[in-house]
Amino acid sequence: MALIKWEPRLGELQPVRGLRQEVDRLFDEFFRGWPKPWTGGLLPQEEGAFAPVVDLKETEKEFVLTAEVPGMQKDQLDVNIMEESVTIRGERQEEKETKEQSYYYKESSYGSFQRVVPLPARILADKAKAKLKDGVLTLNLPKAEPSKSKAVKIKVE
Repeated sequence: MALIKWEPRLGELQPVRGLRQEVDRLFDEFFRGWPKPWTGGLLPQEEGAFAPVVDLKETEKEFVLTAEVPGMQKDQLDVNIMEESVTIRGERQEEKETKEQSYYYKESSYGSFQRVVPLPARILADKAKAKLKDGVLTLNLPKAEPSKSKAVKIKVE
């Protein structure tokens, strides 16, 4: 008896693809709105959720982290800096109103967020600086000197 390689024809795999799409859709709906561990909070593109979009740049002497926090005031933000990560927490409260001819429209969004950003190297947390201007939070994070490991010679017995 000889083995014959199965080559599916166009359309034969359609039921399998449809099943996978349906399972993906069910999982997406079930987990919509749940916190994502890699962001420390909800992703901004999820309906009704907010988490600041961040950029992390490296210079020779420091890391510069910028976070978009439109409409927020400095007293609404809590920034915690550790040697190897930055945590940005806040509570967003926004109201928009539009009045046109014969209708009235009001949109509000409230809620707290948290964003944890791991850093690629250790920093001097006590020398970090933060500034909020025009809805952009900028953190200047000076790099720590790399620890120099020294070799210790031990006697073999």
